[in-house]
Amino acid sequence: MSDIKRRDFLKLSSVAVIGLALPHYHVLEQVSPPPTSLGRITTWRQAVRAEPKVKGALVVNKQYDDIIPLTGLVLGEAPWPSNPIWYQTEGGYIHSAFVQPVENQPSGGPAPITPPGIWLQVSVPIAETRLKPNAPWVSRKIYYGTVYRAVAVAQDEAGQWWYRLQDGIAYSPGPYVLATSLRYLAPAALTPISSEQTNKQIVIDLAKQELTCFEGDTPIFSARTATGYAPHYTPRGEYEVLRKSHTSYMIGGVGSDHYDLPGVSFPSYFTPSAIAVHGTYWHNDYGRPRSHGCVNVLNDAAQFVFRWTTPAVPYDQAQIAVKRGEGTKVIVV
Repeated sequence: MSDIKRRDFLKLSSVAVIGLALPHYHVLEQVSPPPTSLGRITTWRQAVRAEPKVKGALVVNKQYDDIIPLTGLVLGEAPWPSNPIWYQTEGGYIHSAFVQPVENQPSGGPAPITPPGIWLQVSVPIAETRLKPNAPWVSRKIYYGTVYRAVAVAQDEAGQWWYRLQDGIAYSPGPYVLATSLRYLAPAALTPISSEQTNKQIVIDLAKQELTCFEGDTPIFSARTATGYAPHYTPRGEYEVLRKSHTSYMIGGVGSDHYDLPGVSFPSYFTPSAIAVHGTYWHNDYGRPRSHGCVNVLNDAAQFVFRWTTPAVPYDQAQIAVKRGEGTKVIVV
């Protein structure tokens, strides 16, 4: 790998290895640094407790889309065996399963846009889209780490710049969002990793809830996963990457099983039924099945898999269909 690629890999793999190691320890009193400085609540109610314990004294309930400070990470009492991770916050501790780690890092403004557009990633906890620049009504919220293509930029009467989004949220030019809410993903951030390697494969271990990328017999990257739960099991077998996208707007299910998820980052599809490895922002609970069949991973891990698997997706294309025999091998065990 080049120095840049190696730095990218080490940054990603250190996060992944820490995540894989956590469940093997008992309750710890020491506090480690949190993954980010802020967290977003992804469910309708989440308790802050005086201790990192399931029945610890209730301090306060946090609500959906509340943004809270994260001051530490501890391993406490696990509500279920796969996830003992708690975050320290104001007043106590909150279990990590439904706290998306986020940052508030507004960008400096719009990047130049040339057809067919540029790729962007939300860099604040919550961004708001509107049908026109500075329109009074919010059309929907979009979340930290989600990915979209901007096809135009416009300025409102107050001088603020707005991106117009397409892929990831609409099939044609769609809503507008403040340009400072998203960071520019330059081509260099999406270039292939280890493109000279031809003996790559991914192993997804359902029992361990672990994804590992191999070059030959050497594991070079691992990440915790959340795969499919009944009746949406992730199927065992040998596959290969069939399609890759910079982003996807995923909608499906009915009733309480319905989902509506714009900007899902970097899906790498490996079955004809559209099961993919992709980024996740609606939960933070890895180590057990909880998806509709896909392999949920952190956004950074999805970006690594997207860049590392073959073939590459050109920057100016939203997605690429892979010819049989050309995609990276995927083994689900």
